[in-house]
Amino acid sequence: MEERTGDVDAAEAAAALGALADEARIDILLALWQSDPLGFAALQEAAGFEDSGRFNYHLDKLVARFVTKTDDGYHLTPAGAKAVDLVLDERFGPTPAPIDEPAGANCPECGTELHATYEDGDLELGCPACETLVHYGYFPPRGRAARNADDFLDAYSQRLWRDFTLAHRGVCPHCSGRMQTTVDADPGWYIDYAATSSCEDCGSTVGSTIGLRLLSDPEVVSFLGDHGIYVDDRRFWTFDFCLDDAGVTVASTDPPRYVVPIDAGDETLAVTVDETATVVETARRRPRH
Repeated sequence: MEERTGDVDAAEAAAALGALADEARIDILLALWQSDPLGFAALQEAAGFEDSGRFNYHLDKLVARFVTKTDDGYHLTPAGAKAVDLVLDERFGPTPAPIDEPAGANCPECGTELHATYEDGDLELGCPACETLVHYGYFPPRGRAARNADDFLDAYSQRLWRDFTLAHRGVCPHCSGRMQTTVDADPGWYIDYAATSSCEDCGSTVGSTIGLRLLSDPEVVSFLGDHGIYVDDRRFWTFDFCLDDAGVTVASTDPPRYVVPIDAGDETLAVTVDETATVVETARRRPRH
């Protein structure tokens, strides 16, 4: 689950967006995106301006925030590159076809097969029977338009796994700011224990099962690999320990310790994490005969 909060300077945001509110300025940004750097005359021609005065007026509105000038010409700033990325997003073009596909995983509440649905940039992983919402997130429509449904869901899983891994390692996937992760007992979802990461800079929060934060842990990857299970080959929601926390137990409250069982073949890897969902111990266990 993801939430975006945080303080925003509305006046500054309006000024920035206002600087982009003209087709001529978008032409300038796109010209630089295609060939950066460009001198004044070359940029004027590439952006399609005949009147140098009009071109200079619009260029001046972009300089400093979205465009910078150096000895070798004009360049996009990082903010300018992000603005171009937004312009190129398919939200400003034809709406890509929605998706409603079986997810290959069962609802942790009622056992019905979950469905992955995608429309207008939002993906939901939910149960069509009991309406339990297991996961939701955003993926740019541009990424959907270029893929069939199956390839899109693979791409979505890879991106979200990356985002959760970044968050768990202290890097906000939204602003690259500082993130802190804590285990939340009773997050108010369908699970009892969540790993929740909060950004100190933009206020974004990213929440998931504790198990999902373990999918890149070396001991977990090695354990699954020993049983012929490779995390790169599967969507994260097809791993039971990433979808549900039914097996999670509290080993101690002082200090806080939570045990996440991961089953594969005839073995269980018991992963113990602390209050920040950081792995502190692992143990392989085989059933007694």
